[in-house]
Amino acid sequence: MLALEPNRVISVDRLLDAIWDDEPPSTARVQIHICVSGLRRTFSALGLTDVISTRPPGYMLNIPVENIDAHQFEEFIAQSYSLVEAGKPQEAVTALQSALGLWYGAALDGLQGRIIRGGALQLQERRLAAVEEWLRLELSLGHHANLIGDLTVLVRDHPLRERLYAHLMIALYRSGRQAEALETYRMARATLVEELGIEPGDELRRLEQAILRGDGDVGDEAVAEQPPAAPRDTPMAAVQVIPRQLPAAIGDFTGRTGAFADIVDVLTGPDGGEASGTVPTIVISGRGGVGKTTLAVQVAHDVREHFPDGQLFADLRGGSGRPASALEILERFLRGLGVDGSAIPDTLDERAEIYRSRLGERRMLVLLDDVMSESQVTPLLPGSSGCAVVVTSRTRLTGLPGARRIELGVLESGRAVILLERILGEQRVRDEPEQAAALAELCGHLPLAVRIAGAKLASRPHWQLSRLADRLRDENRRLDELEHGDLGIRASIEVSYQGLPGPAKRLLRLLSLLETPDFPGWVGACLLDEDPAEAEDLLEALVDAQLVDAGAGPAKSAPRYRFHDLIRTFARDRALAEDSAADRGASLRRALSAWLALAKEAHRREYGGDYTILHSGETRWSPPPALLERLSPHPMNWLDGERAALVAGVRQSAQLGFDELCWDLALAAETLFEARSYFDDWRSTTELALGVVRRKANPRGVAAMLYSLGSLRIFQLEPDAALEALEPALRLFKEQNEPHGWALVLRNLAYVDSLRGDTKQAIRRYGEALEVFQLVGDRTSEAHVLSNLARSLLDGGEYAEAETYLERALKISRDVGSRRSEAQVLYRLGESALRQGQIDRAGGSFTLALRIVRDGADHIGEAYMLYGLGQVYVREGRHDQAHMILEQSLALAVRVGERLVEGRVRHELGELALARGRFEEAVARLGQAVEVFRSLRLPPFEARALVGLAEASDGLASAEGAHAAEEAARAAWALLAGLDSVEADGLRDRLALRQPVVVPGTPAGAPPRTTG
Repeated sequence: MLALEPNRVISVDRLLDAIWDDEPPSTARVQIHICVSGLRRTFSALGLTDVISTRPPGYMLNIPVENIDAHQFEEFIAQSYSLVEAGKPQEAVTALQSALGLWYGAALDGLQGRIIRGGALQLQERRLAAVEEWLRLELSLGHHANLIGDLTVLVRDHPLRERLYAHLMIALYRSGRQAEALETYRMARATLVEELGIEPGDELRRLEQAILRGDGDVGDEAVAEQPPAAPRDTPMAAVQVIPRQLPAAIGDFTGRTGAFADIVDVLTGPDGGEASGTVPTIVISGRGGVGKTTLAVQVAHDVREHFPDGQLFADLRGGSGRPASALEILERFLRGLGVDGSAIPDTLDERAEIYRSRLGERRMLVLLDDVMSESQVTPLLPGSSGCAVVVTSRTRLTGLPGARRIELGVLESGRAVILLERILGEQRVRDEPEQAAALAELCGHLPLAVRIAGAKLASRPHWQLSRLADRLRDENRRLDELEHGDLGIRASIEVSYQGLPGPAKRLLRLLSLLETPDFPGWVGACLLDEDPAEAEDLLEALVDAQLVDAGAGPAKSAPRYRFHDLIRTFARDRALAEDSAADRGASLRRALSAWLALAKEAHRREYGGDYTILHSGETRWSPPPALLERLSPHPMNWLDGERAALVAGVRQSAQLGFDELCWDLALAAETLFEARSYFDDWRSTTELALGVVRRKANPRGVAAMLYSLGSLRIFQLEPDAALEALEPALRLFKEQNEPHGWALVLRNLAYVDSLRGDTKQAIRRYGEALEVFQLVGDRTSEAHVLSNLARSLLDGGEYAEAETYLERALKISRDVGSRRSEAQVLYRLGESALRQGQIDRAGGSFTLALRIVRDGADHIGEAYMLYGLGQVYVREGRHDQAHMILEQSLALAVRVGERLVEGRVRHELGELALARGRFEEAVARLGQAVEVFRSLRLPPFEARALVGLAEASDGLASAEGAHAAEEAARAAWALLAGLDSVEADGLRDRLALRQPVVVPGTPAGAPPRTTG
């Protein structure tokens, strides 16, 4: 790097960029110092001192330029130019041969880094130009026969250089090999069409025609061309020119108000460059088509009067395959500043010095558009604080010190519609406002896409906006539709895509295949089947190229990444064109199985192991330990962060026919859906998985999904619908000889029995399930069954045995580390204590359980625990506190859609009002509870609420109240007739002991009092 620019200070930062591009290791500066010290020792051993000197902010190589082979090469080239001008072609050939003889291979071969490669490309280009000039001179001297071998090799090594083809055609034709000369042309044309999509240039076409005609002077014109004159070291012309190079501003500029004001303030405000002694520099970054150039040009026109000495503009073609060099741009700028071409030196440093001198006492604005890297910008920065620079780039250019960075996103929805309106006219957009908004949405609110859509509609005034919107809705055609004249979204994205290294291109293509709305950084490693760190680096390269957006994850977790819709469409098109179906399928399977592996691990941490769940054995990717650590200590939070990805993963697995993976992922996701009451997600994923396992004739998968669907119906308190799923699931698990699945279904059937008041059937089924869980080692399911058995025993008044079961369940839950199960058992212990009148113990159980469910963000569990504490406060006579906490429970239950606890809380609030003599409130509360339980078809709960409603209606002491009381009592008697439990007996006693209030004047036809 020092030798590329000898006798010039190279900053340490530039050396870092040259060696490691934009990602130096933490020890980079130390490594630079060590390397410099080593080089100094090497030079010292050769008797050379002070070759490398330290000059802030870096180092300088002190060496006579004549000792550098690249300088010697240029000297020979300049000598050959002079000899040609003097009419001495043979001597010029000798000089060129001396120049080319200095080369021993490719320039800087084996060295990496963007800056190094840029220097190497410049040297290589100079070499090829010298070769072509040598060949031209040799042909002009009639040495064509001796050149055919060299030219054949050169054409093979540089198949896109037309001048080499021309020389070979001339040499072959002059050697009497006309057919081979014409074949060379055909080969050149095929290569150029295939590789670049262009036809050969005029020179080759003229040569072909001359050969076909058999002209005797073929090639004379080409080989007689004179090379450009060598630069002269003459003084600069003293012409004072005011350049006005800005492109035209556009009339329909829309939006960007905040960014516009910020840029103007930096360029013209009181804290600008002259106040601080620095050059104000703005970097506007964003993806292609987002409007960076439009904004920059608009601002430049707005502030041009603040820069009366002129405005310079250059397109550095950073997004193309051939970005402009600073050397090239400086030549244009110097000419624009009035420097005669003959006075422009060859070297970058010398040009930059003249450039800074010309701008030294002037107030000028420099606009550098489409910059690829900092190395393009640095030599173009003025040295005077009276000047200012605006840079646009698809990358963030964080290496430009002191620059103010403005990152542009897409337009807001309303602004995108306004842009469409300014292109098409107000009336046309107002005639179809909904379609205009749809068009903006389909264009992803990307300004270039909106502009193309507007231009296409403007050229077709007979089209309605809805017609183009309908065409854009076809994702396979969207990019084709967004082409008009020279404008095209595909071409804009292609520029950024072609600038990526091969592995990053592949990652972009594979990421686009995911149906997830966003994705975590680790998914790249799965898609590529590569080391996570390397895959993450590639992903960040996509972010830097503005092809993928990065944002903060939920609750300050790891970042999430997402696509702009149009870029996703482009990348999918490329994936279909460049990646085989087998590669796409294998990559997606790895990624989807990665989500499955992590969901399984989250379930293990939540439930203490692979308990309460079945698996397919599909996982094909093992998460690294570092990723697993992100799941702890809150696996549910991680699952919640991946919620959309899990739903999309199930959907995509179903679409791809990955039946085993699909049902396994759906069942694993149930861990989240159940805890956080995401019932719509639970239903949709289960139904999707059920569909694919049925199509694939996968009976175990069908059984698992029917079990899951039945579990959902239980949570939604739809016992009939639950039975419709659970009973066939039980049969299928039996047929598949799957005892674990059979026991899981049987446990849920027992719960349905308990909801319906069939305690004996529930206890029998729980007992059968318990034996299987103990046999297969499902400890958490064992704890669940013990807890539910205890509930049934509590209903029968068998408190001692129930508590024995609960203590066993509590020990299991704590042994396996399942906090969720522990909270559920503690709730049951609280219930047991309440029924036995042990108020303090009940309060302790509910309080401890409340801490657990709140820590795990289990909102359903929290509603239950608050309900339990409300009951404790009622028993303690703390009615105000009870009312407050029960209202909290009710609000939470309604929010999460937990109807059972909603009904129970309404019932408890009604009983509380009844105890406080607030009969009207009690009637309202208990009436609401009856409606909830009736809608859920839960006879025991409805009967209990009806008994309270009858008592509350009695308390109204009115004819209407008496009538309502009798109606409630009749309904309660009817329900209790089908119930056989201790609690049902207690409710019958309450009805029998009712003392209805006799109201004077009650009609003789009033309903008789029910005596039971």
